[in-house]
Parts: sequence; C-alpha cells; structure tokens
Amino acid sequence: METLLEIKNLTLGFNIDDVFYKAVKNVNFKLKKGQISAIIGESGSGKTMSVMSVINLLPKNAKIISGEIIFENKNLLSLKERELNKIRGNKIALIPQDPMTSLDPLYTIENQMIEAILAHKNISKKEAYEIAVKNLSDVGVIEPEKKIKSYPFELSGGLKQRVIIAIALSLDSEIIIADEPTTALDVTVQAQILELLLEIKKRGKSIILISHDLGVVNKYADEISIMYAGRIVESADKKTLFNYPKHPYTRALIEALPYSKTRKLKNIKGAPPPITEVISGCEFHKRCDFKKEICETKVFELCQQEDNSKVACRIYETCNT
Repeated sequence: METLLEIKNLTLGFNIDDVFYKAVKNVNFKLKKGQISAIIGESGSGKTMSVMSVINLLPKNAKIISGEIIFENKNLLSLKERELNKIRGNKIALIPQDPMTSLDPLYTIENQMIEAILAHKNISKKEAYEIAVKNLSDVGVIEPEKKIKSYPFELSGGLKQRVIIAIALSLDSEIIIADEPTTALDVTVQAQILELLLEIKKRGKSIILISHDLGVVNKYADEISIMYAGRIVESADKKTLFNYPKHPYTRALIEALPYSKTRKLKNIKGAPPPITEVISGCEFHKRCDFKKEICETKVFELCQQEDNSKVACRIYETCNT
C-alpha cells in the first residue's frame, strides 16, 4: 500500500528556563494511503508534538533538532512558510483537540467556513457557501442552512466538532490529523464522531488519529504506534498488536483495558516521567516488570519482527546487539 506521509528520525524539544529538554526522540512513522494510523500514549508522551511538526504548529519554545517529514517527495521541514501554507489546510488538515475553543466566537459558522474555503480555493463566495452547506450535511448536521447562520456558542460540543470536520472536508485535504477529536465530548457523541472518521476514510482520505484510549483505536485504526516518553516503542497493524503485543508497555496498556466485568484490571505501576526528567537507558525501565540491568543504560531502537511489527525492547534484541 502506498505510503502517503513518512516521519523519519524526528527529534525535537523545548527550551524551559534556558534548558533544552527533548520531547520527541528519533520518531519514525508512516501513514499509508486510505488508512487510519493511530499514535497512542499517555499525556506528555510526545504524540501531539510529533504530529504537529508535520504542519509546523509547534509552540514558540519548541525546536526541531533532526529528522525529515516526507510528503509528495518533499521534506516539509525544509519548506518556507509560504510553501508550507499551500499544504497546510489545503492538503493536510487538522481536527484539533478542543472543539470548544477552535472556532472564533465572534463570527458565524458561515463566515468561518467560507473564509477557510476561499483561502485555499479559487472559487466564488456562492460556490464556497454551497460547499460549506453540503459538507455540513455530509457530517450529519441537521438543517445545515439554518445551523450555518449560528455562532459557535449556539452549538453543542458535538456540533462544533462536526463543523470543524466539515471544514476539513471542504478543503478536500488528502490527510486529516485528528488530535484526540472526542476529548471534550460525551460518550454518545464520541462514538458518532469516530464513526464519522470511518466514513471519511471510505472516501479515500488518510487519517492520523492521536489518542490516549487504546480501546478506541482497537475499533477504528488500521495501524497503531505506541509512544512512551517521546519514543515509539512498538508499531504494528491492529490485529497483530492486540493479539501479540510485544513491548511491556503495550502489554500493560492492553491488560488495563476493561474487557470483562469478571476480569481483574491491572494497573501500570508508577507514572510517566515529566519532560524535565532525563532518564538513561530505556525510558520505561523504572515501571517495567521485565527489566534487566542493561535496560538502565541502553536505549533500544525499533526492531523489525517476522510478523512485520516493530518493537524497541531488549527482549527482542536481535536488532540491538
């Protein structure tokens, strides 16, 4: 299957009180055409920063140290802002994490949708309006001609998120980055939004889904990458990852899922390290039930397995000897 986007050896970090801390460490990630690829990790794992680097929407104190992001045979990290603007929104769109704050409260949905469309398409305002209404209807907004006249504060969280998705569809982007798109929504609306992402995938779009919920990606993703403390520690197709998890962190996440009421849940001991904590060796070794002395000093890189999964762990050390 064709690779649409590839992140290669990406390392970035932040300057905090004049000290530089790495937040993303040698990350490699591929998005295949027509698939949903998920990046999973606890808060602070670096998953959002990894993906925001694709469209250069990083905080001011962030700095990319090394790596490449390849899209249409171009390294996006080497493009000037003007060149990146032609890709951002037009070919790669973002569904942000918080629908409550992603729309301008001072303008109607119509104004905001039409402005976004006209910024990327050379069409008339009337045509932009027709596209906006159609896409609102496509994402399940009832009475789109009426709702498009609303201000954001007049809409529920679920409707706001549908508006944001409709904007992404209006731009006809090839790639959609969905950054925890259901975080602020209730459970019923969450399911509706995720089902909507599946419908978008069926249109031939490719989606990067950022989430902390392994149960969600089990249902909706094709490929899954597990991230911990700035590194991807395992990546595989969905079936392989859930049936044959390899990294101790992946195993622990799956064992913590509430599969049945009769099964006792297992907690992952400890807590993920803050960005300011510099850890030698494997970042997970302090919480790992399978650690050996070498784990405290050696960083293990992703190692290709026979089932095409990749894992960074001393248990699978054939690539790391």
